[in-house]
Amino acid sequence: MAGIALMFAAACTNDGGKQPVDTPPADTTAKAEAEIVIAPPTIPDSETFYAFDSTKALVVANPISYDVTTKCYNKEDEWEQERVANTNTVAIANAIFQAVYKGRLTPYDYVSEEPMPLDSVKAIEKMFTRKQIGKIMFTEKWYFSEATLTFTKKVEQITLGYERMVANSKGEKELHGFKPAFLVKLNEAK
Repeated sequence: MAGIALMFAAACTNDGGKQPVDTPPADTTAKAEAEIVIAPPTIPDSETFYAFDSTKALVVANPISYDVTTKCYNKEDEWEQERVANTNTVAIANAIFQAVYKGRLTPYDYVSEEPMPLDSVKAIEKMFTRKQIGKIMFTEKWYFSEATLTFTKKVEQITLGYERMVANSKGEKELHGFKPAFLVKLNEAK
């Protein structure tokens, strides 16, 4: 054990254990400390706020995707009811479908991300109503400005999800999950 401690001590010192390697001579220590300046990191121009704010910010997520359930499926969960009480999913769906049908947004298959023909979108609408959209997946970039303490999100993609209801043993419909309709890329809007 003493041998290991001796090897460790010898490895950490220079010149037979007299002076550590990284210690400058005593007369220049104060001068070296006075000259140390730590510059803040430079943020590349590609990682700044959008045109509405020229304050530089850090990109903290590029991208991030997450789902938001926009309906309450458990009537006993008061917090969940309150959380989605002011959400108008049908209005969001109507706006997206209208933009798709007018050619302002291109619908993409959720799995392949290949453009979908409008006939496929119409076929989806024959299977589900817009009132059945209960989940939205957002793909975003997140920005944080330390200078202004502002946190900004830019939604780049939206995927609408239809609820899949299945009858339980009592014959009541229960949520079994969600089926993606299509995704749209907002930065490609025309």
